[in-house]
Amino acid sequence: MVAAPTADTLGSHVERFFAQGFTVVRGVFTPDEVSGMLAASERVVSKVRADPSAYIARYTNRTEGAVDTWGVDNMFAPRLYEPALGAAFGHKKFMAFSHAVLGPDLRFWAAHLLWSPQVTPYELGWHKDNHEQEHYDPTGKTRHVQFNVCLADDKSFRAIPGSHRRPMTDAERAAVYGDSIESLAGAVQVECRAGDVIYMNYHTLHRGSCTQESQQFRRTLHMNVQSMNEQTGGQTSYSFMREPGYLDTVDPALAVLMSKAIEWDDSHPIDLVEARRRRRISHTLRRSTAGLTQNDLTDSHRPATA
Repeated sequence: MVAAPTADTLGSHVERFFAQGFTVVRGVFTPDEVSGMLAASERVVSKVRADPSAYIARYTNRTEGAVDTWGVDNMFAPRLYEPALGAAFGHKKFMAFSHAVLGPDLRFWAAHLLWSPQVTPYELGWHKDNHEQEHYDPTGKTRHVQFNVCLADDKSFRAIPGSHRRPMTDAERAAVYGDSIESLAGAVQVECRAGDVIYMNYHTLHRGSCTQESQQFRRTLHMNVQSMNEQTGGQTSYSFMREPGYLDTVDPALAVLMSKAIEWDDSHPIDLVEARRRRRISHTLRRSTAGLTQNDLTDSHRPATA
């Protein structure tokens, strides 16, 4: 099932976001804006592909002589920062939705760039992000707004509307813990055009794919913000944000969000147990690959991934 395009008011998008766990706002960025962002994203992709070990790259293949990547974390790190991408956080139409959901006082959480691999395709299994597979809230309340800014036509995203508001079914739980890509009841595939933005609650059950069969060229900004009033999450004020002078080099709106992240993290320290848990997760993710083997192309299982 494919989700149909919509052209709604901001209020109706907010209602849909709470009800189904995601919404697509069409044409947030103009063709000229997309063009500039796409050119900037290509520079990031080229840097990472040239030396993926120098960054927190996402891999579909780590075999010597056949390394292939599908994204990079922390795209605003100094060696990767691109003004055209950082400027997204100063784009009023883009940020209007997050402010409508979370209020005026926001903090930065994450910013990654995702792309289509060159050789090895991937199919991610069903999951909820941030390793909170069992979390749900019957009210649809969100702790954050996560978004995919599509810089090319994109049909990678699949989700189960409303799954952020209820416990998982037996079939869904089996798929999540079995890392399955099998079709699930109620799932929809979301088709976007360049300039569209998917705003999502990451507690919505979802998965992504980018296969050779679809001949899909993908360039997606994958980012996240939280309210300063939110008491969960955080501890994402990465060390580079604290380097003297760094915040002076990025877009002013982004600098404010990052300074808010630093402020929140400093006032909400985590204990040693939680710090160790996060390090374990980070270590596991950095060692993972998302690529499909030849058997995976005809089988329902694929290697564990982020």
